[in-house]
Amino acid sequence: MAVTTPLLAQKINSPADIAPQDVHDGIAGILALPEGHTRDVMLGSVLTGLLLRGPRLEEVEAAIRAATALDRSGWDFHQPPVGTRFVGYTGSGKKTFKTINLSTAAALVAATGGAHVAKLGSRSASSKTGSRDFVDIVGATSDTVPHQEMVDITAEVGFGFFSIENRVPEFDRRYGGRFQAVHALSLAFPALLSPVTCPAYVYGLSHPAVGASARLLSRLGLPDVTVINSSVGQAVQVDELIPGSTVRACRVSAGGEDLAFNDAVRTGAASMPQDLTSVTQHEDPRENVAAAIRVLAGRDTSQARNAVALNAALLMVMSEAAPTIRSGINKALTIIDAGAALDTLQQFVRLTGGGPHQLRSLLRPIAPTALLVSQGVKETAPC
Repeated sequence: MAVTTPLLAQKINSPADIAPQDVHDGIAGILALPEGHTRDVMLGSVLTGLLLRGPRLEEVEAAIRAATALDRSGWDFHQPPVGTRFVGYTGSGKKTFKTINLSTAAALVAATGGAHVAKLGSRSASSKTGSRDFVDIVGATSDTVPHQEMVDITAEVGFGFFSIENRVPEFDRRYGGRFQAVHALSLAFPALLSPVTCPAYVYGLSHPAVGASARLLSRLGLPDVTVINSSVGQAVQVDELIPGSTVRACRVSAGGEDLAFNDAVRTGAASMPQDLTSVTQHEDPRENVAAAIRVLAGRDTSQARNAVALNAALLMVMSEAAPTIRSGINKALTIIDAGAALDTLQQFVRLTGGGPHQLRSLLRPIAPTALLVSQGVKETAPC
């Protein structure tokens, strides 16, 4: 018998395992409740409880399957060209330390180094610029590009942007704007929204449970996935690799964990000094994007170049464009210092139908603005 909504919320407080079907039916029942305080409280309690209980993979998997069921029948999927290894790349959001657009900059550096990165993203609700904001501010017109054409651009340039904002409209109607912290669905949900099927994925998680996340994504059908996290102290969690911080990585390929690879990522991060100031987001959105552009153009000599190189190295290894993390870092730094990734971005903007003037304006000197260094601002993301 399907469990009732109150009973699932009660079971969350018990140490006993919950049958996956009970979790699935309970989540579906909560999502079907009328809009209002009761539904929001029930959903928040259950999703937070599922994370704090372990997380237990069978339970979280059932919750994710229930959430995706609202929209999945309407999804379209596109294939990369035969012989081209795309890497899907996204993150959970909700990080407690806000950075410049490290992940998008890293994807462009990796693309310049021979990778093919399908960047999945959306606008940010509280950070100054999400990946979608970055694409808009540099002058690309991704909204008008059909998914199959974006797949072709990714194959040609090595970088493509795929918005996931409208991928789950029914789920988002019940969920959007109501959650400010990581919960059970954050372990996997955004990584499942790609409109292009990729042989490999990199997923950034603003929570230390990278192993659980990687195993969960493997169970949900991703063939080769690496989940990463960085933390500074006990409370600050970031869904990118931050040099000199406590870095966690877990790669699961064909169901098995690659322990040597995980260690190589941690070693690469430990080999670089920590400088949080160089990667802290700026108050002005355009300046926040311009900070990343300066790295791509080879005009930034701060530790931000190391942070971009470290994340780019991971993407290049996952794309098989570099054999090791160490060689990937060296390759990325060479690309950054030469300003070559800016050419890749210019080509992407042009192929999406955008003009060069916005990108050029970002390279002009901008008066210094205050950094937004508050640790307490939360971010809203797809999950």
